[in-house]
This record gives sequence, structure tokens and C-alpha cells, in this order.
Amino acid sequence: ERSTMNYVKTFRVVASLVVLGWAATARADINGSLWLNDFSNNASACTVCVNPPDITFTTTDINYDSRVTGYTISDFLTNTTFLTGLDPTLLSLDNTHIRFTGATYLNAGVNSFVVPHDDGLVLSMDGGIGIVLNQPGPTSPTPSPFDVTAPSAGLYNFTLDYNECCGPPGVLAFQVNGAPVGVPDGGMTLMLLGGALVGLETLRRRIRA
Repeated sequence: ERSTMNYVKTFRVVASLVVLGWAATARADINGSLWLNDFSNNASACTVCVNPPDITFTTTDINYDSRVTGYTISDFLTNTTFLTGLDPTLLSLDNTHIRFTGATYLNAGVNSFVVPHDDGLVLSMDGGIGIVLNQPGPTSPTPSPFDVTAPSAGLYNFTLDYNECCGPPGVLAFQVNGAPVGVPDGGMTLMLLGGALVGLETLRRRIRA
């Protein structure tokens, strides 16, 4: 009976960890740094990024369009918590450089990326993937769909540099496999549940022994 009770307690603990783990990977904040007065017009050659950022923030996803929200920094950066810096409600988005860092889940093999952007953008992934999109100069709104091959399934850190210049509009979004960055597909959930079930089966066998 004591063994059964211990098994039930262990099951509850592991199940709780699975839920917490899924919640942690389901949506992680993306960190942002923004510099004003970058007149380089080039996402790979920021002239002011050697200085501390003028504004720092966190955001839950990258999905911005000034044609819908407006061309001040605060209008453009929706779903954003501003942490430090100048008042974003009073500042134009023009001639800014924004750097996003975060993580997103990739399947093993081919992953579908869609990164619409207006003006310069450079996107790189860690884990041996490297630069996956390099369009650093000014442009009209460009959808930029492409594929990225990951060596294994898991979370991969990314760095996205975006340079907005030359007046409105400002457009920037980032989706992987049809979902905003930071949101794993069902495969990640199945991996977590599968790992938990394997652990529970091992514990059950030990208790019976």
C-alpha cells in the first residue's frame, strides 16, 4: 500500500513537472534592444549599437505593422513591456535599429519560416545553423518565406536585427511552422509527455520489484 501511495505521489509530481515544462516552452518572452538615430540604413552594420540601447523591452511575439498600429515606437511594438529608456510614445520609429533575442522550437529536418519585413533584416540561429536570412538594406514590404533545416528537434536561440529607415511603413513578423516564435508545435508537447511516461514506467517497475 505504501508503495502504491508513493507511486501516486510520484505520478502527480511528474505530471506537474510536465505541465510546468510545457508552459515554460509554450511561450517565452523575447528580449528586445532598440537604438535611436541609426542612419546606416543597414541591419548588419548598425552604427550606434556599440552604445547601450536607448530602450529595452520584452515581447511575447514578433508581429508588427505600422500601417495598422502607427509609426511611433510604442504604436509599432505591440504586445510589449518597456523596461528601461526613453518614452516610446513620443519617438518616431524612423532610423531605429531593433535587436530581438529569444528561442523557438524547431523540428528535426525542414522547418518553414515566414519573416515579412519592410527595410533591413538579418536573422541567425544557433546550434550550427547560422544566418538564415540576410537582407540588410532598405526594401518595400517583403514576405520572405523560406525553409531552415535543423539537425535535431529542440529549442534554438535566435538573434534578429531589424533596421527601420526611410519613413513608413514599418513591417516585421516572425513565424516558424505556422506559429509565432516561442510557441512549440504538438511535437514538443508529445516529447515532454513521452519522456514523462517513460519515467513513470521505470518507476512503476522499480516499485513492483
